[in-house]
Amino acid sequence: MCLNCGCGKPEDPHGNPANITADDLRRAGRANGQSMETSARNILAGVEQLEGDAVGSVHSGAVGGDQDAAERGTPATES
Repeated sequence: MCLNCGCGKPEDPHGNPANITADDLRRAGRANGQSMETSARNILAGVEQLEGDAVGSVHSGAVGGDQDAAERGTPATES
């Protein structure tokens, strides 16, 4: 869908490169040795943190709170 619009077409950027596609998420995951799901969870946790909602959900384990540290962040060789 562009993953951000909710249309149900994960590979279609709708002619706008600003939209996030499944391929973008796949590439981001590979860059950090993560699955698409782990990358998506980390993105959601980051958005919640930015919006001030992370205290309740991330620390309770609702969104990636029980992930190993190895699944979060850019590998040391990449940073």
